[in-house]
Amino acid sequence: MTRVIVVDDEEDLRELLVNRLNRRGYDAVGVPSAEQALERLEKGTYDIGIFDIKMNGMDGLTLLEKVKNSGAKDIEVVMLTGHGTIETAIEAMKKGAYDYLTKPYKLSEMEVVLQKAVEKKQLKEDRDSMKALLHAKEKTFNIIGSSEKLLQAQELTAKVADSDASILIEGESGTGKELFAKALHYWSSRRDEAFIAVNSGAIPEQLLESELFGHAKGAFTGAQKEKKGLVEVAHNGTLFLDEIGEMSLDVQVKLLRFLETGQFRRVGEVKEREINVRVVAATNRDMEHEVAEGRFREDLYYRLQVLKITVPPLRERMDDIPELVSFYLQSHSKWSDKTLSKEAMEALVSYDFPGNIRELFHIVERGCLLSKGHEVSASDLMLPTSPKKEVAQSDPCGDVERTLEEVEKEHIAHVLEHTEWNKSDAARILGVSVRNIYRKIEQYKLSPDGR
Repeated sequence: MTRVIVVDDEEDLRELLVNRLNRRGYDAVGVPSAEQALERLEKGTYDIGIFDIKMNGMDGLTLLEKVKNSGAKDIEVVMLTGHGTIETAIEAMKKGAYDYLTKPYKLSEMEVVLQKAVEKKQLKEDRDSMKALLHAKEKTFNIIGSSEKLLQAQELTAKVADSDASILIEGESGTGKELFAKALHYWSSRRDEAFIAVNSGAIPEQLLESELFGHAKGAFTGAQKEKKGLVEVAHNGTLFLDEIGEMSLDVQVKLLRFLETGQFRRVGEVKEREINVRVVAATNRDMEHEVAEGRFREDLYYRLQVLKITVPPLRERMDDIPELVSFYLQSHSKWSDKTLSKEAMEALVSYDFPGNIRELFHIVERGCLLSKGHEVSASDLMLPTSPKKEVAQSDPCGDVERTLEEVEKEHIAHVLEHTEWNKSDAARILGVSVRNIYRKIEQYKLSPDGR
């Protein structure tokens, strides 16, 4: 509902206009002075302002200037003027007013002007979201490979793409879960609407709710104006929640309610909003273990995994490596003249890739940087020793007998060693937040010297 504030010191005219607007479906209030209007605008959000130019105390032009220099600057303002102050009204338009009406005006004229002002405000809000939407509508995505497990995952994705049910994509870090989320969107009837991706682990916990659901002006320190949440930006499209396992329990409660009802409240509002969006979530965690440990709500887990897609790790689709390498080289013009030697390719298919496709591309990039000619040698790749294969050779049952925590600790230590303890690089390879890397280092008491 469009909120309107009418500022006029003539009580009869003010009340007549407010009553007419409320009957027409607006949420209108009236105040007799500019000073009271500023107090109202400080406490609440309004879409349209109707300001009389001549008032006792602060006049409408001064009020306009103050509003346009405040947190309420996005409000569209219609000025009311007498015949003798039309020049002042035109000056007001130069300072940001949308339009003006000359007293006495017809209420039908006012309604036409207000409708156009509402349309302008909506266009402005859409333009503010345009950057996100342009990114969201980018249809370029490539699922590279023809191995049996990958084709099975793609076949399932195609089957469920047109479903509105929530989908959980599981897979290790770096396997390409977002590519499958994009496939679900662009292979569906929602393809012409927005695809919005949110990394739940990259946004500070205290801001994630506001990022998802939006907030009202003044909802918290720094909220100088109301803001749409990403669920609204994704209306009629797809909302992709990556690293869902990183989401706090408080936000999980609100997400569950949204999934069940399609309704939500912006932070700091009591008004219920309703939108149509398809939610796809992804995780590299063992979610059943997270549920058992109390870190993830069981009801939300089962609500998200109405349908589940598992993306295979690279070590289970090694036949795809030559195709993936070729794709990487051809998609980067500076490396398009590079090729890998037979030994280099053999070295890649002999490595177990704990960081999956993301790590493969990093290794190929490093090889291209270090190679002196057009051919990348095995030594240029600088592949690290694979601890997993060493364990498999000495103890075939080693992977089975180790606990989950032991496997996780060893894998994180291996990736940190591989990145020379660059925590940002390690976070990218593992597909987690840098915050999570620091937490795991402390949890497992890891150090560069291994002590």
